[in-house]
Amino acid sequence: MRHSPKNKMIKSLILYFQFFTRLPIPIPIEDAENRFKKGILWFSMFGLAIGLIEATILWIIYWLLNSFLLAWISVLLFDVLLTGAFHMDALADMCDGLFSSRKKERMLEIMKDSRVGSNGVLALIFYYLLLIAPIAVYLTELDVAYLMRLIVALQIVGKSGIALLFWKMKYAGHTEGLGRLFLNVETWRIIFTEMICFVALFSLLGWSACLAYLVVVFIHFGYRRLVYKKIDGMNGDTLGAFYCIAQVIFLLVMLRR
Repeated sequence: MRHSPKNKMIKSLILYFQFFTRLPIPIPIEDAENRFKKGILWFSMFGLAIGLIEATILWIIYWLLNSFLLAWISVLLFDVLLTGAFHMDALADMCDGLFSSRKKERMLEIMKDSRVGSNGVLALIFYYLLLIAPIAVYLTELDVAYLMRLIVALQIVGKSGIALLFWKMKYAGHTEGLGRLFLNVETWRIIFTEMICFVALFSLLGWSACLAYLVVVFIHFGYRRLVYKKIDGMNGDTLGAFYCIAQVIFLLVMLRR
């Protein structure tokens, strides 16, 4: 029973919550580094779990404020508090490094720098503008139930988008970097989590969500090519940044008119 698939899934989800969020979960997970790779099976499920938490917060805030837009903005703030802006920091670092017009080694040094440059600031501004503006534009056509399903979908898309980049990944970061934890992930595990992603998106928002995620899948090839051309591989920042990119692409396609 200790090694059942359900038990492995729960341990992987606990590990991801400990790593990607600020939730205090004092449960030791043995062989954590190996479980990071094997647990990719459940990466989309982890996104689903985060999304359900945020959907609940969105509903509570809407009930208190009676405003779709304020509830949406508030849940984006809650996400920062919940995750410590983990992926947003990666987006800023990636933009500072890759678009610095420097050589590979200097790009990697810039991404390791804790300071945020102008490219990073602009990336964060546009990220949040592109998450908020479409909701504001189509506010009268949306309801709280749709927004709750949408926030869950965004979390699933963000995590599943990162998983796409694990396929035959080369690592370009520091030898002690976090991205190395996802080296040599087996292809079938990535396919499995992507299948979960499509099933979850269809259940939440129908075929339109599946088509929107296919756009994310298509664009990820261009992103992969850009990163490999710049620094000859992935690192923690370029992986985490695609979480934000995938969310924006998905939302814009979903709300297109």
